[in-house]
This record gives sequence, structure tokens and C-alpha cells, in this order.
Amino acid sequence: MRILVLFLLLGLCLSGFAQNYSVSGKVIDSESKEPLAFVNIVVNNGKYGGATDIDGKFLLYSPKQITSLKFSYVGYEALNIPITTSDQSLLIRLKSISYDLSEVVIIPGENPADRIIKKTIENRDLNDPEKINSFSYTSYDKMIFTADMDSMESLNLFIDSFDIKLKSFVDEQHLFLMETVAKRKFLAPDKSYQKVIASRVSGFKDPLFVFLISQMQSFSFYKPMITIFDKNYINPIGKGSLNKYFFLLEDTTYYNKDTVFIISFRPGKNKNFDGLKGLLYINTHGFAIQNVIAEPTVDESDIGIKIQQMYELIDGEKWFPVQLNTDLTFNNNTANSYKFIGQGKSYLRDIVLNEEFVKREFNNIEIDVDPDAVFRNEDYWNKYRTDSLDQMEIKTYHVIDSIGKKYKFDKLAKSFDALLTGKIPWGVIDLDIDKFLRYNDHEGIYLGFGLHTNDRISQFFKIGGYWGYGFCDKTAKYGGDLQLLLYKNSDVNLKFSYINDVSESGSVSYFDRSENLLSNESLRDFLIQRMDRTMIKKVDVGFRAFNYLKINIGFSQSRKNPTYDYYFGNTDDNVTIGVNEFNFTELNLGFRYAYNEKFIRNTRKKISLGTHYPVIHFQYSRGFDNILDGEYSYDRFDVRITKSVYIKYIGRSSFLLNSGYINGNIPATDLYNGHGSYRNFTILAPFSFATMRMNEFLVSKYVSLYYQHNFGNLLFKTRIFNPEIAIAANAGFGWLDHPQSHYEIDVQSFERGYYEAGLLLNKIIDFGFYNYGVGVFYRLGTYSFEETNRNIAWKISFLLPI
Repeated sequence: MRILVLFLLLGLCLSGFAQNYSVSGKVIDSESKEPLAFVNIVVNNGKYGGATDIDGKFLLYSPKQITSLKFSYVGYEALNIPITTSDQSLLIRLKSISYDLSEVVIIPGENPADRIIKKTIENRDLNDPEKINSFSYTSYDKMIFTADMDSMESLNLFIDSFDIKLKSFVDEQHLFLMETVAKRKFLAPDKSYQKVIASRVSGFKDPLFVFLISQMQSFSFYKPMITIFDKNYINPIGKGSLNKYFFLLEDTTYYNKDTVFIISFRPGKNKNFDGLKGLLYINTHGFAIQNVIAEPTVDESDIGIKIQQMYELIDGEKWFPVQLNTDLTFNNNTANSYKFIGQGKSYLRDIVLNEEFVKREFNNIEIDVDPDAVFRNEDYWNKYRTDSLDQMEIKTYHVIDSIGKKYKFDKLAKSFDALLTGKIPWGVIDLDIDKFLRYNDHEGIYLGFGLHTNDRISQFFKIGGYWGYGFCDKTAKYGGDLQLLLYKNSDVNLKFSYINDVSESGSVSYFDRSENLLSNESLRDFLIQRMDRTMIKKVDVGFRAFNYLKINIGFSQSRKNPTYDYYFGNTDDNVTIGVNEFNFTELNLGFRYAYNEKFIRNTRKKISLGTHYPVIHFQYSRGFDNILDGEYSYDRFDVRITKSVYIKYIGRSSFLLNSGYINGNIPATDLYNGHGSYRNFTILAPFSFATMRMNEFLVSKYVSLYYQHNFGNLLFKTRIFNPEIAIAANAGFGWLDHPQSHYEIDVQSFERGYYEAGLLLNKIIDFGFYNYGVGVFYRLGTYSFEETNRNIAWKISFLLPI
């Protein structure tokens, strides 16, 4: 009997398998040949079916023979095709139709799409993957760049031999191909660590771009702001979005036993904000996002961007992203009509929810590159690739690697890297770019050279120096230093330095001033007029504590000689003696605190990803007299706080608070000059007083607040001209103790308040990586001039992305 039952069960299983029918294929755009994600498919005109995945592929099963498939997709003609038993793998071409999300739609009563979106917003926190206590996954990322020449070929628009050669080249291989494999773990609310275990970039050996795909778009579509290439957009399922966006129920389909609502969205009529347009696929299982397609409403630059995200239900519990796509179009503003395009794809697998982690497993490194990442073989790669590389991709690596080796792409990439670090690698030494050339009103043109040893000699010590000459002050400058790395994990270092140079009189210098040549704050250096000949001998000990705290302790001996007419009066037995050479002995304690600051670490360096919290600099200096020739006893406190925040529907606000306090009578060389940057018409120096003359004021204690708000395109936007409108307001108070000690210079404080306001039109000329604009500032309050024109400062805004 048992044997009979077993045979019956086996027969039922076999008959069940025999009655399972399947069909697979891919859906593409009939003209562009691009895959179409999330196309609805209905089997046999019933209620069952499925949808294409994010790559346009589908695989459907049915207990009954499949005789027909109906394909429907927003913006495309529906297609109903018969299926025969011989159809195994189909290639479906859908034809696009004219479709405009901005068309007027009149809906009687309550919009049904609004009811669905309300439920989605109510369940947003429950469905947000980063609200889960913890998770981990492995991702495989691939990025391709190529040129779309098909439109030129169809229109017979090949202009010259270069176009023909480019067409021939991209028909055989892509222009660029990159792959990475990374393992990520996350612990709520904001602890994240991603280890890049494999990396390959066509033409390059160094994993310079490992973070590129991960920074293209937000990990999920649930945050209040959706970030695409460092620009923030209002989330259509965020709080208050029903008053900003228009939603339309386009279609209804089914997924397993659940209903999926396909809803289009776009900014409402006469609503001007940084918004998106696209499609949301809302599953009634938790009213969660199953798929999303989105792109900026207005193409504001020469780069078109579209993102796609696909979610799956993990363990029957939580919807989690399993694939993220980013499509880029680089518009070619020339007579040629071809476009460069980029396609980035991220596939997530091995997803584990609520995995056990502890906080000590996380630090300030968010993305880390394994030193062996670039040495993985094909067997290793094939374990993680979703599909094997096709012949075009294989040839891309072969050809571009050969070109990269011939033309030394790695060296060219390091030249760009030098703009971020200020150093050009050259064998066993690094050349210091900031020592090559500089300009200010005191030195005129300065030419020189500087170098340091690099990790090729040793990772634990660096030695270097510089020499230069100013052609206006006709003086040579030079210096040298030795730096020892004592403990790598906490960045414990010991540094000895000697400098014989010039420094701005009345300036403030923090121990961690950035070497980044692209810093906008360095633009003020061009305007410096009053400088002191400075000799400094110094020893510093620096280290990092508690992940976000960087500390420096220094001891220095310095001598300063003003290069302008100035004397400091020392009174002894009622006799005042003026001197113009000053000796200082100082002990410094400084720190920089940036809570939750994250870094990318590759094989050579760490790159900051920034923080959403204020960045605080603090520095205390104690001056000693009668120690190592020191002549002045004083206490000095300096504070600098910076913060930038994006405010929904309003734009980005940036603040800088500077404050200083000196207790003691010391020369003007080490007081505060007010931080002015006035020229009647010159480059804007951010976070300085644009209408304050250079060295117009001299104070021993002060507080200044600089504020700028960039509205972006929220106030003014056209399809052709899109300047960013910004306003600025700066205010400061400064007091001077012992004004009688300073001779031969004008001494003025601003204790009654210095005020100015400005209006900026940024990005009038936009080159993408940098842009130009214009602005005007006006001097207000007690210290304004009677002549109106003297209160005005015209500025050229030259802004870099860093």
C-alpha cells in the first residue's frame, strides 16, 4: 500500500510539472532598442501575469498552456501577441506614442491616485529599508559609457573623419567599462560600512572610481529628499508632496496575489520646485514601492539623468531594493547630433535582514577598498556577475586597457587627483602644487617648487621642503619639514617644521587648513596686501580620537617683521619704545570636530564625504614671555563653525561663524584684520566681508557671521536661461584693546556692528565643473560711507563644486 501511495504521489508531481508552461523574453523600445523596465504582461487575457525586470527581461509560468501575452506600458502602444509552443525566448518591440505628463487631466471627485499615495506616505517609515534595525548585502555594479551614433547614421549627419572613426570604434567596443563588487552592512540609524572586494576599470589599474555608482542616486526612494548626482529633489511620497505633485492612476496589474497600482507623477501646475517626474509601482502588500522610474522635471544642464529602482519582498517581510539603474545622457551642443551616454547598474544579492552587528564594527570609513580588489581573476568575477561579459564588453577591456597602458591613463588620473590633494606623484616624491605658483598684491607673481617623499620610500615618514621667489617683494621664501606616522589607525603623527616665508598680517590659520586647490575660500588670497616676513620653528603632534575628533598639539618659536610701516609701542618707566620685530613663543591646542563625517578610503588616501552636522574648529594659543626669546604673554581663543543645510522648497542655506578673543597686549601682526575682501570689481571670496577694505580694521576680539542662501532655480527658470539666485547677509562686531600701542597704521574697530548685504546671480555661464556669475554687495550701518558708490562692491562669482 505504501508503495502504491508513493507511486500515486509521484504521478501527481509529474503531472503537475507536465502542466507547468513557461515563456521568457525581453521587451525593448522599437526605435532606440533600449530595454523597457516594468512592462505589464497579462497571460491569456486573464488576471495573471507579471512584468519585465529592470533590464527588460521576463520569465512567466502558468499551469495552463500560454496562448497569448498582452504587453502594456505607459507611453507605448499596447501589444497583444499569440504564443505557440515553439516560442521559447521572445524579443518584443513596443512602439512609443506621444505622451505628456503635463497635460491637463480633469478628475471628478477625489483623485483615486491620491488615496493610494496617502496610504504609501503613511507606510513610508515601515517600508524604508534604512529604518530596519540592520541589514547586509553584496552588490555587483557595472558602468558603461559609449556614444550613440545611430541618430547621425539615420540622418546621414557624419560631419568629418572623426565622426566616422568614432562610429567605427563604438560599433566594436564601449568607450569605458567599470565593474565593482562590494559587501555592505548597515546598523540603524546611520552606521554603514561598504567594503569593495573587487574593482576593474578599463584603461586604469588604480581603483579611482570605486564610489562613482554608489554616489549616483539614493539607495532607496523613501528619504524626504532624493539625491541624484549630489542634487536634491523633493520626494513625491514625502511629507506634503500631495500639495506639490500631481498623481494619475495609469494602470492596475497583479503581482502574485497582490494588486499593483501604476501611478505617474509630476510637479503640479504652477509649482516651481526641484521636482521629479516618472512612474511609481505601488504594491498593496504594505502599500510599498515595488518599482520606480524617475528623472528631473526640467533638464537644467547638459546631462540628462533617469533612475530606476526595483524592489523585492525579502523573507515575506520587507521590500528591499534589488537593482538600481542610472541612465546618463551627455548632450552634445555642437553641430554633431550624437550623444555620449552612460549606463550604471547595481545588482543586490545575499540580502540578510536584522543581522547581528555591534557599533564597534563601524567607524568613519564608509567605503573601503580592499588592497587586492584590482587583482581578482575571472573565476572570482564570475561568482558575482549576473551575466557573463558579452563580446563587446570583453573587447572593451582589451582595447581600452591597451590604450590606457600606451597613453598612461593612470598618470593622467593622478594629475586630476593632484587637484584634490595638492600633490603630483613623481616616482618616489610628490610635487607640491601650491608651491609652484601663487599671486597676491604683496608678492605679485611667486614662482617656486616644493616636494615631499611619498609612500614608495616609506609609509611611516615623509620629508620635504620648498623654495620660491616673489617678483614684487623681491624676496626668497623657503622651508622644510619631517613628518613621522606613529600609529596609522588613529592617524597619530609627529611633525617638525621650519618656515621662512611671508604671512598675512592679522590673519587666522587653523592647523588643518585644506590643501585642496579647488577650495573656493582660497580666492581671497589673491587680494592680500599687508604681509609680514615670518620665521617659524614648530613641532606638532596630531591624532584622531572618537572617529570624528581631530586633535593637534603644537609648540612654536616665531619671529615676525612687518613689511610695511608699523611700530608696536612697549612702555617701560613711562617711556614708549617702538619696535618692528616681534618674537613669539606659543603652545597651541586645536581640534576639528565633524560629527558623523564619512570617508572613502582607497589604497592611497582618504576622501571626505562630508557630514550633515556643523563642523567645529577650535584653537587655543598660549604665548610665553622670557621663554625661548618670547616677548609676549597672552591667551588666544579662535572658533570657526560651518554648516550647510538644504531646506525643502526654499534652497540651500550656508552659515559660517568666526570668533576670536585675545587676552594680552600684542602686535598687530597677530591680532585680527576683520577679514575684508573689497575691490570695486573682483572675484567673490566666499565668507568674507565683500565691502570691507583690506586691513581697514584692527581688533583683538571679534565675532562675525556670514550667511548665504542659494534659491537654485526656484525663483527663476526657463528652458534656456537658468541662473541660480542667491542672497547674502554678513555682520560682525570687533573690539580693540590697547589701541595706543600701535603706530604708523590706521587703527579702527567695529564694535558698533559692521553690516552688508548682497545679491548673486550664479551659473550665468555654466561649464558643469565650474561656473561664472555676477553679484553686488552693499555696505550698511554705522560704518557705511556717505558716497553711495563707495558702499558698493561688484563681484564675479567663480564657483567650483568643492
